[in-house]
Amino acid sequence: MNPSFTATNSEQAAAEAARQAERLADTASDTAARATGAARERADQAQRWAKSRWSDLQRSVEAQPYQSSAWALGIGFAAGLLVMGLLLGRRS
Repeated sequence: MNPSFTATNSEQAAAEAARQAERLADTASDTAARATGAARERADQAQRWAKSRWSDLQRSVEAQPYQSSAWALGIGFAAGLLVMGLLLGRRS
């Protein structure tokens, strides 16, 4: 068996493995870049939706301040009852 022939084959195999590894790394990099872009787009959409909902809520409170105050008072009262129930339940 010719030693130089074996070395050449192993060099070619190593070069081919390096090319495959580079292609896989490029593919992984592209996939990560697309995933990052999609995540940013979803985050931007969520931020726009939250700003829109906040604006709607603000307009509603400004248009009906007494009704909004009554709702806030009722929600606060219900939350207080829940918290007190939890705290008193722990002591027993």
